[in-house]
Amino acid sequence: MADTQELSARPPSTPPTGSGPVPGLLGAAHRVAIILSGVLAGAILATWLSEASLGGSAELWIGYHQAITPSYTKAVPPIGGLALLATLAALAASWRNPRTRRLVLVAMACLLVGMLVTVIVHFPINDEIMTWRPAAPPADWQDLRAQWLTAHAVRTWFAVAGFVLLVLAHSSQRPEPDAQRP
Repeated sequence: MADTQELSARPPSTPPTGSGPVPGLLGAAHRVAIILSGVLAGAILATWLSEASLGGSAELWIGYHQAITPSYTKAVPPIGGLALLATLAALAASWRNPRTRRLVLVAMACLLVGMLVTVIVHFPINDEIMTWRPAAPPADWQDLRAQWLTAHAVRTWFAVAGFVLLVLAHSSQRPEPDAQRP
């Protein structure tokens, strides 16, 4: 009974249980997850859009991939990994809000699927493309390009969906405005 009286006697300005530096850091992780997943989705989407401008030229497509693959391989997977870690922290921060928790959990699944597609499909194909001569492509280059493009479309949709879900989850955390405020 004394515990109940203490809780009801607490002034309204007293922060709720669970406030402090750790929940604040976890909340910041959600913002970091949004930023990193946005950068990831943007990089992947830009690559997908640039594919449309390359047409059917083997030399152009192979040369393009050989030019961007080393840089993208160094930058994009670490960004995706950090986005996953930040999303995991955001999931921990959202545990008391079922709607936010579900959105963050699905966002994390989307980012994980995108990373798996990268590792399982893109890395092996990229390694093979790096051995090709653009002026003399292998006979099956169009088949491998089709596999790469299909996997990239899947990865793009999952990356964009993960980003959008994180933004929606963040907006679902905001308190409703007080109707009595001017």
